[in-house]
Amino acid sequence: MTKVEDLTVRLGAAAGDGIQSAGEILARILSRSGIYIYTYNGNQSVVRGGHVWFHIHAGNKPVYSMGYGIDYLVAFTQQSMDEHASEVNKGGAIIYDSSSVKPANIPEGIKAVPAELANIALKYDKYPIMKNTVSLGILAALMGIDFKIVEETIHTQFGKKKEDVALRNIQAATEGYQIGSKQERGKELTYDYSRRLPFLHSNYSFSLGAVAAGCRFYAAYPMTPASPIVHWLANHAEELGITVFLAEDEISAINAIIGASYAGARAMAGTSGGGFALMQEALGEAAMTETPIVVVDVMRAGPSTGLPTKTGQGDLNMMLGLSQDDFPRVIVAPVNANDAYSMAIRSFDISDRYQVPVIVLMDFAIGDGAYITITEDFSPAEINRGKLALQASGDMLNGTWFRRYQLTEDGVSPRSIPGTPGLMYVAKTDEHDEFGHDVSDVLAGLKSALKTREQMYEKRMKKLDYIRKEMRPPAVFGPSRVDLTLITWGSSANPAREAIERLRGKGISVNSYEFTDIFPLNQEVEGMLKQAGRLADLEGNYTGQFANYLRRETGVMIKDRMLKYNGEPIYPAEVENFVMKVLGKEVR
Repeated sequence: MTKVEDLTVRLGAAAGDGIQSAGEILARILSRSGIYIYTYNGNQSVVRGGHVWFHIHAGNKPVYSMGYGIDYLVAFTQQSMDEHASEVNKGGAIIYDSSSVKPANIPEGIKAVPAELANIALKYDKYPIMKNTVSLGILAALMGIDFKIVEETIHTQFGKKKEDVALRNIQAATEGYQIGSKQERGKELTYDYSRRLPFLHSNYSFSLGAVAAGCRFYAAYPMTPASPIVHWLANHAEELGITVFLAEDEISAINAIIGASYAGARAMAGTSGGGFALMQEALGEAAMTETPIVVVDVMRAGPSTGLPTKTGQGDLNMMLGLSQDDFPRVIVAPVNANDAYSMAIRSFDISDRYQVPVIVLMDFAIGDGAYITITEDFSPAEINRGKLALQASGDMLNGTWFRRYQLTEDGVSPRSIPGTPGLMYVAKTDEHDEFGHDVSDVLAGLKSALKTREQMYEKRMKKLDYIRKEMRPPAVFGPSRVDLTLITWGSSANPAREAIERLRGKGISVNSYEFTDIFPLNQEVEGMLKQAGRLADLEGNYTGQFANYLRRETGVMIKDRMLKYNGEPIYPAEVENFVMKVLGKEVR
């Protein structure tokens, strides 16, 4: 037995073998033992076949990403053994199905634990699927986890099916636990069975935040990795009073939420990059009619179909340049599930108060692919609908029409819900005057209309000046004065956190700026960048989209860049090696 502060577990199998379910059960076992977790689901887009794996980083204090290497590997297939055995840390263990897997590439100092997992599973079911449960029993024994927690978690997982299903799984786990108990215990954490920690991934957390914010209409065409949002909202729609519209395509979805918002409901759509590409024209429609909407893009590796179940941060350029011409929009990017809840609430609030589209950028690495322990309180939201007129006043009307696009100091005009007495107006995608009447049909180019066009354009754009004051500067992780500052945004902040903690232990002076509010930039950002020491960029795309954006907005050039674009998440070890290289230190 070796007591550690954190450890990692990876389960490797073939798609269709139930590895995600097994990984989630193990995550629950750990969470019910008072342990913090971060998980990553290395799945494929096929239903059956192909190599898949589920990774868990667990610790006695909050963990943020994949951790370092693998401490426990469970190899259900030969490919799992061949692919991952070389990554197992010294002092770790490899559990493998000896009925089908031959030990290979096992490094020195690694304990091999063979067990006929599939054959044992057949004692309890006519299919070998319970080999997952057998392996969980072995793992629990090696990690020193009380079997009562394993039994309780399995019963919770399978008890809703049939009682005998739960019982047979418990029997399979018991036999696995007995096998593991005959082995010398390996790395283990300090467990606290009196404390149970919840966990979510960002898709579910963001959905909860949207509900708290008063979202009443959600539209989507299912697209990986945003699909869990529509699944969760649809499953809970009736009890939460939400209408969920499963559209025939993304164009229909985006127009549906514009219509719902125009009618008075807080509305949201979700998709990934390829679906968002179809939504762009309608985003311009929302901007011109000043209709508040929220759109969440859970990014995956592209372009086109790309890698549907792999991660990336390559959609930022599309968000910055979406649709045609200039119009105000807000872009935010939560760091993790703790952040996603409050970000959803804030997104609806900003969208309503400034009557602009708000785009939320997540990605597979935090959205669908990764669970993390929830450490924040999910507080109720205070809903602010902004300048929503409930009755007419004299300055709003010209006798018949509502002055919907009234010129104001902050660029935000009063709006009404259709059917409100005396507040009728025209919502046109053409350029229009204060009442919504066309400039484009017969007036465009005439001297009398040129000023109207300029005023309306300036009215919309001046919103950004006020929004900018509400945007948050990046959070600083680590000490304030350092030799190197890592620039991160969204999910790339997480591996940087763990690398920074380890680097500080080696005496390396480094911190990170964690950007969540992307566009428009807070006015403090330029000064922060210029006052920092050496800067290095960390993001999941080929061209360094965020670093290029910062240079355009602030004039600050970030030359040192770690860019990952192979679809896999960024590992803390990669960040650590990058920092050492930038600072000219020897990599150890």
